[in-house]
Amino acid sequence: MKFTLSWLKEHLDTTATVDEIAEALTDLGLEVEEIVNPLDKLAPFTLAKVVSAEQHPDADRLRVCMVQTDEGEKQIVCGAPNARAGITVVLAKPGDYVPGIDTTLSVGKIRGVESHGMMASERELELSDEHEGIIELPSGEVGQSFADWLAQNRPEAVDPLIEIAITPNRPDALGVHGIARDLAARGLGTLKPLKVERVEGTFDSPVKVSISEDALGEGGCHVFQGRYIRGVKNGPSPAWLQRRLKSIGLRPISALVDITNFFTHDRNRPLHVFDADKLAGDLTICRAEGGEEMLALDGKTYAMPAGAVVFKDGNGVENVGGIMGGEETGCSDETVNVLLEAAYWDHVQVATTGRALKINSDARYRNERGIDPGYNRQAVEDATAMIVAQTVLVTPIVAALSRSAVAELMEEFDETLRALHANRIQRIATLLVEARPALITAALAGLGRAFAEVGAVMIVGGNINHATRVMTTAITLETSRGALDLALALGLILLALTLALNAMAMGLRPRPVGGLTYGR
Repeated sequence: MKFTLSWLKEHLDTTATVDEIAEALTDLGLEVEEIVNPLDKLAPFTLAKVVSAEQHPDADRLRVCMVQTDEGEKQIVCGAPNARAGITVVLAKPGDYVPGIDTTLSVGKIRGVESHGMMASERELELSDEHEGIIELPSGEVGQSFADWLAQNRPEAVDPLIEIAITPNRPDALGVHGIARDLAARGLGTLKPLKVERVEGTFDSPVKVSISEDALGEGGCHVFQGRYIRGVKNGPSPAWLQRRLKSIGLRPISALVDITNFFTHDRNRPLHVFDADKLAGDLTICRAEGGEEMLALDGKTYAMPAGAVVFKDGNGVENVGGIMGGEETGCSDETVNVLLEAAYWDHVQVATTGRALKINSDARYRNERGIDPGYNRQAVEDATAMIVAQTVLVTPIVAALSRSAVAELMEEFDETLRALHANRIQRIATLLVEARPALITAALAGLGRAFAEVGAVMIVGGNINHATRVMTTAITLETSRGALDLALALGLILLALTLALNAMAMGLRPRPVGGLTYGR
């Protein structure tokens, strides 16, 4: 189990040092296997300032730089395109070990010109993959420790990583929150309370989930809850979430996948998200007959052992319960509607199926050791809140439009439309016509995003003038790639604004979240 000091402090209010935390963890039976402190490898490097940068006499791509260091002015030959006078850089001196190139520097000659050290890039210091140029710092004094500068300005870059061994009787320590709780009980700080999310559902899930008799309870699925969320825009996850995952060696994939991975490691709560539009009808949690095949998220095809507990839809097996989801119903950048699921599975059944399939996943590792069944419903609420906050950029109105389901949309909002006053329609139309130059240049690719911004501002803010300005700006920015017909664009946006205004006028706030779905 890996976690960083800053991640731990999200849950634990403590002033304890890394060494004190490590000692307490070992005392609690959570053996510390490794501590990686980036400050150790960055300790030798200091800040310097480039005084001058002249063309190398014998190389077009090299510059001979005079650099002000804490030991006086030094000559350094540099090939970075951004090497120039006046910038603050990170200096590696002769005798320093540079981890990114696995080299200890010495004074040398480059094309006949003596060089006393190097100015480092981020990749050379293993801070990132950036290597297009040397590091340029916006602040700092000559001779200042680079490690100290990072601690003050980019603390996440020098965040210590702690790895602990988990014994089979300590599944509670497979989440950062559980580790923080144990340390707080040990007296090493105060456990911070978790925010209790509640997201109101406003429609019944179109996808129903049932549990067959032979898969219910002992030896199968004890608890299931799910939630249908519509109108998501999947894509890269926010920077803070990507940093969290990268800090423990995980590769960010997309917002939806990264959110489920976050809950796996933060709360010891494996979750799964189906692309609801790829499901063939309802889902049933049942026993595999044996031999059914599923292309899994790891790219491999598995034949189900008889008796394994799986999710099935009209097309067959779509998920191996508690172990791994299927590629066919996985989320992509085109995903719009999702079904979030959380379940509590029989430990032995997960272990048996996992061994038979030879699948080792984070979900299996946790489910076969045990997770907190009491957190199941709250996990759905917490994950829903994060999904809505990070991916729901479009309202149900826009989602329906993007799916060419205008007829269904009109039916859903029929009463709202009838309640709209004629003068309000005229007022909206007048405001839209004033945006004609922007609409003429609106691109098809950008119109959906413009709808999203309009819908969000209208429903949340309730200010028609502000919403219209935002709409005009959004459309203006999303130009090129083939302009839309003005009448079509005007009509569609008028429809979106009309529905949003009426929803507000009638006290309706369309939400993208359905009610909780329970397996029986």
